[in-house]
Amino acid sequence: MRRKVKVEFQDDSGTKYSLAVEGRLSREKVMKLMDLMDMVEASPEVNVPKADGSTSFGRVMKIIQEGYLAKEFSSADIGRDYELAHGEPIGLSTISTYLSRLTERGYLSRQRFGASWVYRMVHLKADQVPLR
Repeated sequence: MRRKVKVEFQDDSGTKYSLAVEGRLSREKVMKLMDLMDMVEASPEVNVPKADGSTSFGRVMKIIQEGYLAKEFSSADIGRDYELAHGEPIGLSTISTYLSRLTERGYLSRQRFGASWVYRMVHLKADQVPLR
């Protein structure tokens, strides 16, 4: 089956880019296209924080690293997953603070979606790409 993927984006200086791939596409090829987009944006290398399960920040990091490698998510998604995994609630304001800090550090990117933010991981290493 032939498929076509087109990615368009604009960098901080206003330059517009359009990348297109057509043919027999796999998840790996699409992820390479996304990696190329990240390289063009020339964001600095990100030091991935450790997911230390002894702190609420570490638990949130673990949820992001294990469940949202190639997906977008909201603070509500993280709150729901946190409560399911740890059996205790965590304030959305606490999660929002953590996600904001991770965005400032360049680990996450965020985009406005209505009245809320949608996040995604910025850099994926080859061993982090889900194979499903």
